[in-house]
Amino acid sequence: MPGYTKTRLDLKNLPNWLTFLKEDLNLKALGLSVARLPAGKGYTIMHQHEEQEEVYMVLSGRGIIHIDGEDISLREGDFVNVVPESKRALKAADDSDLIFICAGAVSTGKYPKNAKSRALIDDGIPDYDNVPPWYEGNKKIAEINKRLKHEREARKE
Repeated sequence: MPGYTKTRLDLKNLPNWLTFLKEDLNLKALGLSVARLPAGKGYTIMHQHEEQEEVYMVLSGRGIIHIDGEDISLREGDFVNVVPESKRALKAADDSDLIFICAGAVSTGKYPKNAKSRALIDDGIPDYDNVPPWYEGNKKIAEINKRLKHEREARKE
């Protein structure tokens, strides 16, 4: 069994207006869905969460996200983080479909392990000795990785 799961969606012709990817990607720790709101259409209810933080990532189109009484305009390339207790709903502009990804997660309290980490879940395990095929034999990348490995090992001491 491979160490990954892949799926493909036709973003212009999603099977439902909201497509959850839990089963398609065999997700265990991340809520992930893709939505396509037709022009002029939007959520029919406001919603919030008990614990789940959500990030909305606009892939194409324009619209608004209504959060706690405020309308925030959305366009391609926008990212919006919404805390669990805030009430929210989205709507496509009257002349534009709105296609976005919604990712949600809950804090386990275990991360970040390092307060200075740029990542929220800083459990990455770098393998500086193993480069991807497109960098095999590249001496510059090998030197960079050697330096990074040395710096990481020095921080552990």
